[in-house]
Amino acid sequence: MNLVFYRTSDVFEAEEILQSKDIVVEIVPTPVQDKAYCGVCIRIKADDLSRSQLELNKFDFQVLP
Repeated sequence: MNLVFYRTSDVFEAEEILQSKDIVVEIVPTPVQDKAYCGVCIRIKADDLSRSQLELNKFDFQVLP
């Protein structure tokens, strides 16, 4: 699953939050051609999606497969 953010700074802040909760993350290029998103996103396991959404509720992001 990809967590796609509008600001690059949000990606790296969210990465720190998820890692502190022992959620495995990977920073990857955003798979969306829409210029509204920043160029990188966070990839997580599908099993971690619900927990990640709870931890990142202060951010504006989209979930993409």
